[in-house]
Order: sequence, then C-alpha cells, then structure tokens
Amino acid sequence: MGQRDRIAKRFKRGDLARSYDLCLEALQEDPHDLWLQDRAVLCLIRSGALERAEADYRRFRLSEARHNEDCLALGARLLKAIAFEAEVAGFAAKARESAEKYAHVFDQTGGHYPGINAATMYCLSGDMARATDLARQALAASRQARAGDPEAAYYRRATEAEAYLLLGEPGAANLALRAAIASDRENFIAHATTLRQLRIVAAALGVSDSWLASLEPPRPAHFAGHIFRTGTGKGAVSRRRETELRKAVADVLQRENIGSVYGAMAAGADIVIAEVALGAGCPLTVVLPVPVAVFMETSVRPFGAAWVRRYEACLERATDIVEVTTDRQIVSELNLNHASAVAMGLAKIRADVLATRPVQLLAYDGRTTGAARFGTARDAEMWRQTGSPQCVIPFDRPDGTVTCSQQPQPVARSEFEPAMRAMLFLDVRGSSAVPDDRIPCFVREVLGRLAGTCDQLESPPLYADSWGDGLFFAFDDVDQAARAAVTLRREFSGIDLEAAGLPPSLGLRIAGHCGPVHEGVDPVQQRRVPFGGQVAIASRIERVTVPGSIFVSEIFAARLAMSKKPEFRCEYVGLTEIDPLLPAMPLYTLRAVAPGSLTARADAVSTRSEHPV
Repeated sequence: MGQRDRIAKRFKRGDLARSYDLCLEALQEDPHDLWLQDRAVLCLIRSGALERAEADYRRFRLSEARHNEDCLALGARLLKAIAFEAEVAGFAAKARESAEKYAHVFDQTGGHYPGINAATMYCLSGDMARATDLARQALAASRQARAGDPEAAYYRRATEAEAYLLLGEPGAANLALRAAIASDRENFIAHATTLRQLRIVAAALGVSDSWLASLEPPRPAHFAGHIFRTGTGKGAVSRRRETELRKAVADVLQRENIGSVYGAMAAGADIVIAEVALGAGCPLTVVLPVPVAVFMETSVRPFGAAWVRRYEACLERATDIVEVTTDRQIVSELNLNHASAVAMGLAKIRADVLATRPVQLLAYDGRTTGAARFGTARDAEMWRQTGSPQCVIPFDRPDGTVTCSQQPQPVARSEFEPAMRAMLFLDVRGSSAVPDDRIPCFVREVLGRLAGTCDQLESPPLYADSWGDGLFFAFDDVDQAARAAVTLRREFSGIDLEAAGLPPSLGLRIAGHCGPVHEGVDPVQQRRVPFGGQVAIASRIERVTVPGSIFVSEIFAARLAMSKKPEFRCEYVGLTEIDPLLPAMPLYTLRAVAPGSLTARADAVSTRSEHPV
C-alpha cells in the first residue's frame, strides 16, 4: 500500500491525527505535492484547528493553485469553519463571505462541491433565493460529473442529498445519501461531515432530521465490567456464564453499531469485552492507570494465569495503549479514576469527530455499597452524568469475588500527598530580545498583568510560581485551568507592546496537562509544591506550543471532554516530539467558542431517542 493510500485510509476512518502526521512526513520527500498539502490542511480543518490550518494554507501557498479546485475551495472552507465558531450577531455576514468565495470557485470550475457549499452558506446567511438557485446548479453539475473512485462517487451523491434537502425534498435526500454511503462504506469521516452539514441545513429550514440517525458511522464506546475468576471454586465464573457474557457483548456491539472501544483490561469482564470487540474488528484503545506490567501484576495475574495470556494477546492487537501515569508501585484509587475519566473522554472526542454519540458498555450487577469511590459503579455514575447512553449487560458476581483490583500497600511516601492537578506553563517567546533597560517594564506590563489576571479568576490557582519569562500554575481541575488559559491569552492580546516600548514580536505560549502529582514541601522555597513526571510533561509541551496558541495534552483534552463545557473545545494539532527522551505525544489546541455559535450547539449531533438498557 502506497503512502497516499495509507493517508486516505486513515482519513476515511476518522484518524485525522495520524493522517496529518503522514502527510507531513511525505511532504519532506516531496514538498510541492498539492494533494498532500491539501489533505494536510483538510485534516486540520476537520479537526477544528483553524489557526494551524490557516497557517499551513498560507505556508503551502495553496491560494495560488489556480487549476486545482480542491485547493481553491480550501480558502472558502476555512471561512466557513470560522463562521461556524462566530458569535450569533456576526454569523450571517461571515456565512455570506464564505458563500461568495465558494460561488466564485464554482464560477471558475463548475464543480458540484463548491456549488453545493455556496448554496448551503447562502441558505445559512438568509438568502434562500440564491441558495435554491445554486442548489439546482450543483445538482445538475453532480449528475454530469464522472463517478471516479469510491470517494469521488460518494461526494457526488452527497451533493445530491444536500441539494435535495435545500430544495425541500427530504425523501430524495434520504435516498441519495444512502446511495452515497453505499458507494464508499468505510469513509466514516466523510459520512460524519455530511451528517453535520445536513443537520445544520435541516435546522435552518425548520424540518426534521430524524432520518439521519440510522446513517451515522459506527459509534465509539467506553467499556467496563466486574473482575472475576474463571473455572471452579470461590469467586469463579463458569465457562457457560462467560460464553453467555460474550454473546451478550457481541449482540450489543452489533445492535448499537459500535466501532472503536476504550477502556482498561482488568481480569474478567474487561478482557472479555476487549476480546469480543477485537473479534468484531473494532479498534481497541487500552487506557491504564499505571504501566502495562504493573497493571498486569495487580489487576490481572492475581485472578489466574489464563488471564495473563489473554491480557497480553489483547495488548498485541490493540490500536493504542495509553498509560496515564508512570507509577510503578500501586494502582491507587486516584489513578484508577483518572484512567477511567481519560478513557471516557477519548471515546467522546472520537464521537465528536464522527458526528455521533458515544455509548458506554457495562457488564455490571448494578449494586453499590454507599457512594462508589472507584470501579464499575463509579464509571457508570460518571458516564450517566454526561447524558450519553449506556448499555448495561446484567452480570451478577459470584459470592466471594473481589470488587476491585488487588492493591498492594504503597511504599511509605512520608510528607508527600498524592493529588490530581491540571497544570499550565506559560512563557513569552522573544523575551530575550527585550533590551535590559526595558526589563522592569516587561516584568510590570506583561508578567505582572498576567499574574494579576490570574489572581482575579473565579477559581485562582492552588499554586503559582514564576521564573524568568515563565509562569506556572496548578489548578484543582481542567475546567479551571482551561478558563484561566483562555483568559490569560485574551489579556496578553490586549497589551499594547509598542506603547510599552517592548518588541511587538513577543508572543505568549500556553501549555496544559493534567495528571497525578506528589505535593510536598520544597526544600528551597519552604512551601508545598507539586512534584513529579506529570509536571515535567506540562513544561515540555510549552516548548513546542505555537505563539498565540494554547496547546494541551490528549489527557487534558479527554478530561475536558468529560466536563463538556460548551465554551471550550480541543482540536487536534498533531503527534509532536516534546522531548528527545520521551515518545511523541498527541497534542491539541484549546479554543474558546462563542456562546450560541453553530459549533457550540453541535453537541446534539444525534437524533436518536436513547435510554439505558
């Protein structure tokens, strides 16, 4: 399989992260390849990383590709994405600007893609006469277009679906979309883009979009279940009962149209669910609270050697393995809950990309003793609070089985307390160019204003420190850190650097990460500060952050996805080397979204009427 084929395959399945990385790798060999440049920018736009997309669009000089429709339309597509994030008051004007640019491309090329997008953007701007006229023209253009490869055939029929909907013919739109999906069944990312577009059009026209629910791509799922032994004896589950569980899991995967799955793999139900999912062709992401070997010794091996073999077999076939800490001593309540939240958040992030709703799959007896502190019962309650659907397979644990992983007593860590913290590192790029005589002004007008802004936050940091041109803040949760990061970026952008006699090239870089730390007394400062590898990760991300942006780790993004604050969204940047001694890390940009914008209202992506079963 060639490089382009690998990129296209990952792109179709919604793996925008790796698709973008592969484009950049290929561009090192052929830096002028328009297809690679176009696809790289398209990955960023579909991920929502608009600033990065705009920068790459200019860097590749795609606006100069006069004879390439895809490249010409990218500029209009960027304007469309910006309009979708705009405040309500400014949306119509931005939508019309995008419509006009699409229409200009349509006049040049006659292609159905710019034609139908021009029609939709005119519709959203309130100009229905122009919208219906262009919809008819786009429909005619699509019928004249050659079928081409499966992806080209898909977009031709998807154009027809959108045109029919704009022309008030939802029945014809339904048939056209089904034909489109049939022509390129594995192109989930294209299906998702079309579904979003049609839902937006339906809302603008005031018509039902319920017919779209059955056409959604496979849904991501978080999974969890009870630990158990197999065989005979106290606390064991018979082979027959395990077979019944496997069948029930397979039934749910098929009935709920589940695709990728996310969760841990303790002995028992976790491994059974993972095995069935892998057998059904579902990509598996394993999210562990500690390194693989530590988790095996504490949560797998104590329940039988057979589970170890099955655990290792699943790991070999997993698409990804995420270790949320490097703790080699214990599987603590803190780490267990953190890993569960990250796994759930990753499922939600994936669902956002695919324009569907995630589901939680549980093998669970429904019993709790008081408030569940960790484990399946707590996972069930945490997911329930998000409003997303759950599928519960009733599974009674046998008498004598344990209710959680085996946890050895921790080695004494006197005077240090474990805690979960969301951390921000900030620095001002270009500060070394500040003349010595302007340093007091820099400290007062830049660092001082940022520190003062942080002090005025509704939830100020639990810990703050500074050194040189940098600032470090630690917060209780990611919501507080995200709000602080957005506020600090806004404050910096309001500083008149030239009036203060400072270089106008100064740029603020903000990086965020979330993880367990050890809080203890610093022997130099003589106050409690956070220590640990998670602090180091946060500081390394800051070094690769684009000035003017907020970059956060995937773990930070996943935890924020679980809080689902409508004013924030995290958009994929790329797989980035943050330190030569650490593996490359997926990074996201943190963005503030205008209240009431189309993007902020995009959470209700599915029209399903769903309830726990």
